[in-house]
Amino acid sequence: MLSAEEYRAIFEASPDGCLVVDSEGVIRDLNPRVEALFGWPREDLLGQSVEMLVPEAKRSAHEHHRRGYTTSPHIRPMGAGLDLTGRRQDGSRFPVEISLSPWTSADGDARVICSVRDVSERKRLQDFSDGVLQATEDERRRIARELHDDTAQRLAALILRVRLLAEEPNAESRSSLLSQIREEIVETAEGVKRMARGLRPPELGDVGLAAAIQSHLRGLREGAGFDVEAEVGLVDPFLGSNESLVIYRIVQEALANVMRHADVPVARLILGVDDGSVFAEVSDSGQGFDLERSSDGRGGLGLLGMQERATMIGGRLTIETAPGEGTRIRIDLPKTKEGLRNG
Repeated sequence: MLSAEEYRAIFEASPDGCLVVDSEGVIRDLNPRVEALFGWPREDLLGQSVEMLVPEAKRSAHEHHRRGYTTSPHIRPMGAGLDLTGRRQDGSRFPVEISLSPWTSADGDARVICSVRDVSERKRLQDFSDGVLQATEDERRRIARELHDDTAQRLAALILRVRLLAEEPNAESRSSLLSQIREEIVETAEGVKRMARGLRPPELGDVGLAAAIQSHLRGLREGAGFDVEAEVGLVDPFLGSNESLVIYRIVQEALANVMRHADVPVARLILGVDDGSVFAEVSDSGQGFDLERSSDGRGGLGLLGMQERATMIGGRLTIETAPGEGTRIRIDLPKTKEGLRNG
């Protein structure tokens, strides 16, 4: 059987935050993990109401739940039926899971052992997964709409013209119809190519990342009238196919965000090798935004998507911005020792 000292050591070493709360909601004990999670020193929490760890707007509801639990204490799984949020000393919030276990102390007082787990990473991954699913469905709808409204209509018109051609006895009229059919076939083929490029730029596999980005920049200038001042270096020898695709998508997303939100006619792009890493940097002198308050809704998979893409290939994404001071987004990917990645 473990001694009291050994049980105390387990309590102190728990990877989850552990609080001991009395029937009135007063904190009677806590382990170091609680201090780390909430940013409060131990002496400031002992003797205080547990509601101080709950966002102000939710304190009344939390107290109601806590009192209800006290009348019928039981072991409750983490987060059962509730979307729980913790409040740090600095006022910031983070998602948590809570488990409650009733306990009676040696002097007969009712206590509740509260285990607190920070689930920020899990929530972030869930949000990203939801975003990926939504973006996938949006892309499918876009392709389906384009196929129906453009490609299918063009093919229907071609079928009609071919039928007219078969029934047209006049040589001059047949020649005119053939010319129209030829033009329609060319335009339809170009439309299919545009859709294919949107799914995966062929230049990535054919001539590499630098050329694919240059092609994308030309498309922005010609199609949207948006200019990008670019310095594109030779980076392809240091990248595999996955790394090239991720960097391309991050650059694509960052430029799209500039066009949608920055309110400037031009952006700046640098792609190169620096201090042992391949990097891509997109910057603008536009409106900027509050990164701390920004919800991840800035188009496509947004900032969270960029972060996740960078993490997938072992890269690091840096975002520097402030209201009225423009934005700089940069991904750095360490080179391998051999200077060449396997694709």
